[in-house]
Amino acid sequence: MTARRVNYGIDAPGVVRNIFVAGAIGVLAGAFILVGSGSRSWAQAMAYPLISIGLTFLVQGAVMVWGSKCGKLRLRDRVIGTIDWRGDEQVLDVGCGHGLMLIAAAKRLRSGKAIGIDLWQSEDQADNSREATWRNVEIENVADRVQLLAGDARKLPFENNSFDVILSSWALHNIYDEQGRETALREIVRVLKPRGRLIIVDIYHGRRCAELFEQFGMSDVKLEGPNFLFVIPTLTVRAVKP
Repeated sequence: MTARRVNYGIDAPGVVRNIFVAGAIGVLAGAFILVGSGSRSWAQAMAYPLISIGLTFLVQGAVMVWGSKCGKLRLRDRVIGTIDWRGDEQVLDVGCGHGLMLIAAAKRLRSGKAIGIDLWQSEDQADNSREATWRNVEIENVADRVQLLAGDARKLPFENNSFDVILSSWALHNIYDEQGRETALREIVRVLKPRGRLIIVDIYHGRRCAELFEQFGMSDVKLEGPNFLFVIPTLTVRAVKP
């Protein structure tokens, strides 16, 4: 029997596909012009820029695939490794996707629990579903410490002060309106226990997240990065609830 392998998904699969398609079109169009028109100067003036742009897109797509398959795992390990785990923590992963942070946290637990909540939208990750996440949970042998829930970050179904650690990776930017993101961050702060810590890893809105956490009264707010594993800069925000 073939052993099952954990799969944490290709992030933004539609974007990656479009980048590769654009790159291939540029390279092929440039090559077609060169072959069809020989060494004429006008052909070279058109073909070489097309090929150059196409190759740039292909490299960008390759970097994004590497980020999904390798880069985000390395960053996850660094993030999880900075937490001084006791083993009895209650952990929440907001927008858990395929369980990247969730499973890594669960491996650090003995009597604690790691809960992942997500809407599992296919445009965010390839093959994004609760079932795909649970397969990873079972493969990584943490099913006894993990729970998966369908839910929205803007309305977390938990009591105040429920979690010791809250994680979120490349998820909150998928809430496209600023008010919605602010609501999600307020919810994260609400369900975090006093002296609990949160770590947000995301693109686009890291600095604004840090500003909002300071406004919400969080302490030890830190902004780290950038990291370019998805080409667009990734920032890490850390904070502690007083």
